[in-house]
Amino acid sequence: MNINIRKKENEELKNNEINILVEYSTCTDIDKIIEHIKNYNNHKVLVRKNNEYSQIDVKDIIVFYSDKKDIYCRTRNGEYRIKQPLSKLENQEDDFVRISKSCIININHLDSFDMGETGVIVVRLDDGTQEIVSRRKVKEILKYIKERGI
Repeated sequence: MNINIRKKENEELKNNEINILVEYSTCTDIDKIIEHIKNYNNHKVLVRKNNEYSQIDVKDIIVFYSDKKDIYCRTRNGEYRIKQPLSKLENQEDDFVRISKSCIININHLDSFDMGETGVIVVRLDDGTQEIVSRRKVKEILKYIKERGI
């Protein structure tokens, strides 16, 4: 599929108003693409599970993580594969914090931090799972905890 985008400013439109015209010949995914555009402001993520695509609210995501070369997100309803790299996901929402090279957590689903004597920090999430904060991120996480008064 080849997508061409043209941008044209229109002074007649209201502030923050955008008109989109979708022209296509044959495209089996056109309805999914249009739905994705419509839900842009709803902060949704396009996910895949068992070759079926759907959208889920970012607020429902507990953790983003990578496993080998694939990126996943976990919600209370299951795990889903996503296309976006972790580097783009970590800066997309304020409620997400990177705790290791392969894991970004949603602080709204944070249950507790367990700080061991060896310097290892374990993050416990409200779905009963836990993730380990990498040594490189410990200082950053401690600063984050202090700033938030957690």
